[in-house]
Amino acid sequence: MHKKNVALVAGGNSGEYVISIASSRMIRENIDPDRFHVFVILIQGSRWLWQKEDGREVAVDKNDFSVMHAGKKVYFDCVFITIHGTPGEDGRLQGYFELLGIPYTTAGLLASALTFNKYYCNKVVAQLGYPVARSVMLRRGSAYSPDEVLQQVTLPLFVKPNEGGSSLGMSRVMEPDQLQAAIDLAFEHDDEVLVEEYLAGTELTCGVFKYKGKVKALPVTEIVSKTQAAFFDYEAKYTPGAADEITPARITDKLTSEVQDTAAKIYSELGMKGLTRFDFIHSHDTLFFLEVNVTPGMTETSIVPQQAAVDGISNMDLFTMLIEDALAGR
Repeated sequence: MHKKNVALVAGGNSGEYVISIASSRMIRENIDPDRFHVFVILIQGSRWLWQKEDGREVAVDKNDFSVMHAGKKVYFDCVFITIHGTPGEDGRLQGYFELLGIPYTTAGLLASALTFNKYYCNKVVAQLGYPVARSVMLRRGSAYSPDEVLQQVTLPLFVKPNEGGSSLGMSRVMEPDQLQAAIDLAFEHDDEVLVEEYLAGTELTCGVFKYKGKVKALPVTEIVSKTQAAFFDYEAKYTPGAADEITPARITDKLTSEVQDTAAKIYSELGMKGLTRFDFIHSHDTLFFLEVNVTPGMTETSIVPQQAAVDGISNMDLFTMLIEDALAGR
């Protein structure tokens, strides 16, 4: 069998760089070596490098996304993107690879750009008929006051960067005098800030991917944060033991089916591809959409690998399916 060359792209230009590197290590260890040659490509700003097994680094030719090896150019049959945040989750790399005609494992340019912008994604999902929390978006340089914000959304609130992940810069606001500090913190991470009403309930998340034309929803995970923040913040996501991630979730079969069906439907309606993770909260007998992650974490403590394992899918099989689907142009 002729092995395909796969570029495993990690790093990025956000505060999630370290998580991306951790994800790339796990993926690298679980891509089938009998079927694929894996080249770890690190991207950070204008620095694009192939990190060889011996630690040496080789510059990537951005004109055609190739590297030199043994005096010859190596081209890639597929790109496995595991950058969390920009430029791997917001459509920028997707557009670049589309221009070069290189298949990749994530959602396309438009779906990636839309879902990366939490505010506009929520607007589209609401227009499709799914419940979402009420929210207000603030832009750097535009006039606003905390009092005006509280006239549009009511306490308690979540304040977070509009574009970003891993809950970096996110705060829960319980009192009016906490709002400005939370907004200031979020603006340290982004030029747009989302102020969203807090919904008390059960936090649920579900991985979804497509293989051979069929959309598959993985088992649902229930998340119970143990951190001081009392929500699924950065510490809870990436510190072992800081949150209970219960798979399958302790919910009824009916609600489980609703979560999986809703995630699969939104996946299809937004024109998604690759592996994504949908976050919901079940509050007051209603399932509310929170957000979708185009490149979910793949560290040793990440949720989607846990869900796949419960479903009897090994990490190697999961990654093989994602690469095969990308290569097939589906």
